[in-house]
Amino acid sequence: MWTYLGFEPWEHLGSGAVSMRGAARKITMVKSSVLGVIAKYYAWDYVVWSWQNTADPAAYLLREWKPLPDVVTQRFLLVGAAPSSKRRARTFWMGFMGFLEVYVYVPGGGYHQKIKDLIPPVNLALDAPNP
Repeated sequence: MWTYLGFEPWEHLGSGAVSMRGAARKITMVKSSVLGVIAKYYAWDYVVWSWQNTADPAAYLLREWKPLPDVVTQRFLLVGAAPSSKRRARTFWMGFMGFLEVYVYVPGGGYHQKIKDLIPPVNLALDAPNP
């Protein structure tokens, strides 16, 4: 199912032996006109269901994650109980280098509207009811 939606297995081994596992996909956004393509931008979605050696994975991501070239937004969805709020965000160079958004979702619970496209596949994978 994840492959059908454009996701691939993803793993991060970071500083302090922090490790995260899940799935990730790259989305291409194209701005075009009559003359052709004007610009191409990218966004990354990460669905993370396993993390180790960090008490607060959202704080770790906001502190350690770096911007990527030509990537406008990087969205992380942390699935499961995490000791942080439902949405946290960071800008890289006042938004000129992109944005980082971290969301927390407990299956069957509430969620932020900006991640409503990621909730049905997560619920399907976990066999949880869609809210």
